[in-house]
Amino acid sequence: MRIFIDCTHTSNNTYKNTGIHRVVRQITEELIQISKSNSTLEIIPVKFDGNFITKVTSLHETDLNSSPIGKKKYLYIRKLKNKLKKLFLDYLTINNHGKYESEFLGIQFSSSDIYLIVDANWDLPNSYYHFLQHLRIHKVSIASICYDLIPIKFPEFCPKKFVKSFGDFYCRYSDCFDQVICISNKSAEDFIKAQQDGVLPNNNKRQAVNSFRLGSDYSKDQKLDANNNVIDDPNFLSLLNQRYILVVGSLVPHKNIKTIITAFDLLTTSNNDIHLVFAGNRGRHNDADLLIEKNKMYGNLIHILDSVTDSQLDVLYENCYCLVQASFYEGFGLPVVEALQHSKPVISSNGGSLPEVGEDFCIYFDPTQPSQLYQALEKLLASDDFYDQLVTRIKNEYRPFSWKESAEQLLSVIST
Repeated sequence: MRIFIDCTHTSNNTYKNTGIHRVVRQITEELIQISKSNSTLEIIPVKFDGNFITKVTSLHETDLNSSPIGKKKYLYIRKLKNKLKKLFLDYLTINNHGKYESEFLGIQFSSSDIYLIVDANWDLPNSYYHFLQHLRIHKVSIASICYDLIPIKFPEFCPKKFVKSFGDFYCRYSDCFDQVICISNKSAEDFIKAQQDGVLPNNNKRQAVNSFRLGSDYSKDQKLDANNNVIDDPNFLSLLNQRYILVVGSLVPHKNIKTIITAFDLLTTSNNDIHLVFAGNRGRHNDADLLIEKNKMYGNLIHILDSVTDSQLDVLYENCYCLVQASFYEGFGLPVVEALQHSKPVISSNGGSLPEVGEDFCIYFDPTQPSQLYQALEKLLASDDFYDQLVTRIKNEYRPFSWKESAEQLLSVIST
């Protein structure tokens, strides 16, 4: 079996480390490792260049801190280049159906091939659709991973342009996909319901909607070592010596930043030695950024670390007091399982798939009720015995799902 793994967005944005990018890297690397011990399986990572596919050799960024122009300037230039590149590709491919080859690197496409879209390819040019139709002509099976339906279920939390791109992608590309693979049972149920309700197309009778579970373990090269730059960062180190609540993920509306800040404000009226640390990109939504930055405790008890490496995130999990996941909806909820893997208490909303992935190891609350989050945090901080009991139970009973198991489950799904 030969599987082409489309990781276009991550390949073009190797400096990004959001949830989807992390999943793309882990799944791709695990599938490659599995193929090394399976002579009947060939894994080929690829990206779409606006006309055809090219092979991907790496999904990792070089050390940003070692850039001679500095990390911030380097990232600014990379982002600008990507925006210009996208505009250029959109211009070149308008109404261009293109002429596509029947082979790739000397490999003839065949009906036994699988083209697996693991990335967020919602904003690729029109030529991508025609390329996928070209694969269909050669009877290549096409599967696409759906991470969540937030732009459809909660369009008020997303930029209008993104809502349109996301909706257009699933409406137009529906006839291309033999399988849509969701990352939780709940998100698969939501996808099927959206089809039944007419929100998403339901005219592709050959299309199957399935699901698989994401992993949570860290590979050895992601662990912190003595040479990692995070050790030399005094601000980072000073946080590790504090008792802090960790929030992981980009600062976007559906992450429910307002409820977190409201609950933390209540908490600090009786607890002035607890910190709140956001580990995730800002700049994607001004209201969410300002909600944090204008708080009187920002820079004192409230901190934003922006994008962090996997090594830094591992250390943040290892040293945190607990994790808060307050999202209104998640297709999976990677921080929940990662925190549990580190034997840390998790206070999570009951939105979307979060109860499914956290099972009964988490303390749950209604994401529309900041007082419930406050009460859960207050209960945790008020009793060392209660806290220790939670930690002990997680250590003894929680079984992490590895990325290898996740990749194997995905293989099983796409092979059926």
